[in-house]
Amino acid sequence: MSDYQGDERSREERAVRASEASLRLGDPGGPERSESARRRSEYGPTIWQIVEHEWLDARKFWVSVVVSGLLAPLLYVLALGIGLGTVVNNHGNSLGVPYVQFVAPAFLTAAALQTAAASATFPVMAGFHWVKYFHGMAATPLTPRQICDGKILWIGMRVFLSSVIYLGIIAAVGGVHRWQGVFGVFAAMLCGLAFATPVLAMSASVTPEGQAFNVLFRFVVTPMFLFSGTFYPISTLPGWGEAIAYVSPLWHGTELARGAALGNVSDLAVLGHIAYLVGWLVAGIALSRWRFRVKLTV
Repeated sequence: MSDYQGDERSREERAVRASEASLRLGDPGGPERSESARRRSEYGPTIWQIVEHEWLDARKFWVSVVVSGLLAPLLYVLALGIGLGTVVNNHGNSLGVPYVQFVAPAFLTAAALQTAAASATFPVMAGFHWVKYFHGMAATPLTPRQICDGKILWIGMRVFLSSVIYLGIIAAVGGVHRWQGVFGVFAAMLCGLAFATPVLAMSASVTPEGQAFNVLFRFVVTPMFLFSGTFYPISTLPGWGEAIAYVSPLWHGTELARGAALGNVSDLAVLGHIAYLVGWLVAGIALSRWRFRVKLTV
């Protein structure tokens, strides 16, 4: 037997063993999914196999995803954008646009960041500790880097889809000031990924109890929502509040989305916001790949 044939046979045997392990760990696609995975392994693994796994797994709870993705944005826009906006508009609105059009881009980016953070916390913890499907993936020819990149790609796709839905709801209630507001979807996706990737690295590092996530959402995500210019310009904050906003990736994402929607941001400011978020994203990807490699390399 030639070396090439031996390598191919060894690869196929590893793929079969990994598929059997995936079945024991609760592979969402069942035997059909595993057979498909064995066939594809002959041509080399790709991060799209991770995306496929996430998609098959998400179908189990698609109703809750759709309901929360539609109901929560609608309630936010109606209660705070229109309800509170009516009060603001009737008592000396100095923003230059109706209040709902001012807060709508901020709601878009805040929802994207929260969706991305949620996708990068407990599901990742489950993959490493509770269900351990990441370990099943690592038993295949997939590398830890591919597993990490596939998870990030899935988070980006989910954030993009939810942002498109959110923008549609905002447009339906008159929250879009001009057509360029559609670029806010890309600002929201960049903002969400910029925050999610460091969180992904954290999720691959913390203990399986998940208490760190409660601290994250209570003392990081919620304050960002309040101090990132969501409801009012940060110029109305005291100096320490403005400093928090400048550090927050949510403020930079909000400024990008709001600038696209209202046209009140300079080109230089746009480049600055993008560079800041890309810096977070690049650092987060590097940290996440490192932590996945440490956790999944035996």
